[in-house]
Amino acid sequence: MKRWLQSVLVGLLGTGMALAAATPAAAGDTAGESQVVSFVNSQRAAAGLKPLSVDAGLATVARSWTDHLLAAGALSHNALLNSQAPGPWAGLAEDVGMGPSLGDIEQAFMSDAAHRANVLGDFDSIGAGVDWRADGTAFVTIDFLKWQAGAAPAPATFSATSAGSRPAPSSATGYDVLGSDGGVFSFGAAPFYGSVPGLGVAARAVLMAITPSQHGYWILGADGGVFSFGDAHFYGSVPGLGVAATGVDLKPTPTGRGYWILGSNGAVFSFGDAPALGSVPGLGVQTQAVKLLPTPTGRGYWIVGVDGGIFTFGDARFFGSLPGLGIHDASVSMTATPTGNGYWILGADGGVFTFGDARFFGSVPGLGLPAVGVQLVRTADGGGYYVLGGDGRVFAFGDAPALGDPSGYRISALDLGIVTG
Repeated sequence: MKRWLQSVLVGLLGTGMALAAATPAAAGDTAGESQVVSFVNSQRAAAGLKPLSVDAGLATVARSWTDHLLAAGALSHNALLNSQAPGPWAGLAEDVGMGPSLGDIEQAFMSDAAHRANVLGDFDSIGAGVDWRADGTAFVTIDFLKWQAGAAPAPATFSATSAGSRPAPSSATGYDVLGSDGGVFSFGAAPFYGSVPGLGVAARAVLMAITPSQHGYWILGADGGVFSFGDAHFYGSVPGLGVAATGVDLKPTPTGRGYWILGSNGAVFSFGDAPALGSVPGLGVQTQAVKLLPTPTGRGYWIVGVDGGIFTFGDARFFGSLPGLGIHDASVSMTATPTGNGYWILGADGGVFTFGDARFFGSVPGLGLPAVGVQLVRTADGGGYYVLGGDGRVFAFGDAPALGDPSGYRISALDLGIVTG
């Protein structure tokens, strides 16, 4: 097994603004880039160091250089890094590698003193580029950047923490963001367990669900197919039932030994230990369903329609709906409070509506920012929530810590899942 590596450290500078003039990169492997960034931050976390935030400009430079390495078929360093990197910067470094897998290259980085020093170095931002040769050889570029004092740009993640509220250990320590191709981008302490493109499968993903143990996740395909990663077990899929349906949601049971899949017409498919508690068509109602949410007990669930209407099954209680408020906004997501005595509904513009004991911590329109909301996820203690934009931006409210987002990768984002440990 062969692995080749090169490492360079650009000396610390205290001078002016560097302009990014890199050629736009090819698409590359965005899921692989996310894996590399997650690996670097996991190594830094293990060493007690702060995570590095993804910088879109630096990522563009790294992708461009990876394209060059792929075309050349050999390793070299970017001699123009100091002029192409965004600035003003105080320090730069670069690791490049090629090998049969990303895991091999990552292991080699940490086994070599120079590369390891860059991974664990005094930097603020990271940009990664990953691409593959036809024979299965991976090419990787990682660029590291330390900003001049006071020069770091505002992060793409937006925090709107309310006065008197602050991130708590019980709220969230990391999260995964799902792209429409099934790629997974990990931030903070969220580990990377794999992605649909990493399986060599071309599929349109619609959402992901973290296992109760937080050591794995499921990804749902638009046809109701299920992909399992980490300790997520496969219990069945809609195509496996011989049924043609458009999958829009998957939620695990509290035990993690089963899950429900929601079809776009409100039909519910139960697998493993998930009880069949009813569906919207069974009520004689026609609607476009967008989200299924289990109660804390797992003995009930809510289904929300695109008009913000709420349907309750089992021990799920009704606390209100958008039509009941006289509101006719399109609804895209919903999440319940830890007690099960309330819920939030997300509008397509990122607006947040509260019912029952759900507290309002802010909304995207309240920040004065245009965005298409696609997902709403509360923190573990219910003291905040994240709103995911369709362009990958993550908006943090209440005690939800802002940990970064993949908006710099120009993805179409669909879902966000948090971890707390």
